[in-house]
Amino acid sequence: HLGRWMHDRGHRPPRYRDRNYLFEYLGGLCGSQRVLYLEFGVAGGASMRQWSRLLRHPESELHGFDSFEGLPADWMLTRPAGHFDRGGKPPVIDDPRVRFHRGWFSESLPRFSWPAGWERLVANFDADLYSSTSEALAFVEPHVRSGTLLHFDEFNHRSHELRAFEEFLSRSGIAVRAIGATKDLARVAFEAV
Repeated sequence: HLGRWMHDRGHRPPRYRDRNYLFEYLGGLCGSQRVLYLEFGVAGGASMRQWSRLLRHPESELHGFDSFEGLPADWMLTRPAGHFDRGGKPPVIDDPRVRFHRGWFSESLPRFSWPAGWERLVANFDADLYSSTSEALAFVEPHVRSGTLLHFDEFNHRSHELRAFEEFLSRSGIAVRAIGATKDLARVAFEAV
């Protein structure tokens, strides 16, 4: 389904072995810019650590949104509600530019104050569930402009991240192009044009 979806929309992104290589490519596009990096679904912080290294501008800001209490609902047969629970504690990342916003998205997103002066927005959607991804996309939608990077970590689950993204594109009218993906299309990055 996803391969057909990508083909029908003219998306033929370069493929990378895994997420780390994809992130390296994306970081190469924006690492020297003043980036506002937003991550939706942090878990143990592996992505946040990598982006902290990739974003070299001292005034870049990295914000992670997560309850740190696991998934709010069942996702797939092997990921019941509560999976990824960290006891409400965010990971420790030694970078003063990194800030965590604890709580469910319905609580943490409305409290977020959008900073000014960033050159590029990078949004990493790793919330797995349709409802959470949809909520995060609606949150960033008013701030997406040409050059914004949108990365999805479980894009191959058509009833979750892909469904939320299709609705976002239909609702917003924002045009995107796929600029990178993992070989299995589980992770896909888009750039707003």
